[in-house]
Amino acid sequence: MRAAVACPWPLYISVLMKEAVTWRSSLDVSQLVLPSSVEAAVNELLDNVEQRLGVVFVSHTLAFITAVDGGLSEVG
Repeated sequence: MRAAVACPWPLYISVLMKEAVTWRSSLDVSQLVLPSSVEAAVNELLDNVEQRLGVVFVSHTLAFITAVDGGLSEVG
């Protein structure tokens, strides 16, 4: 809760929630260190994705998303 008070941006909370979904019930939360800013949270999220999918795949995918004329949108 202290992390949300220190950085109350909705994007920060959203990124942390997406990360929290992956936590196991056996996780010792007293050892948990949350990122201190939106930038740090996004960097940590991308680092985790790179570990799972590979640096080349993630970097090329982000490059394609950046190069798209209309950007990226969520279809809901």
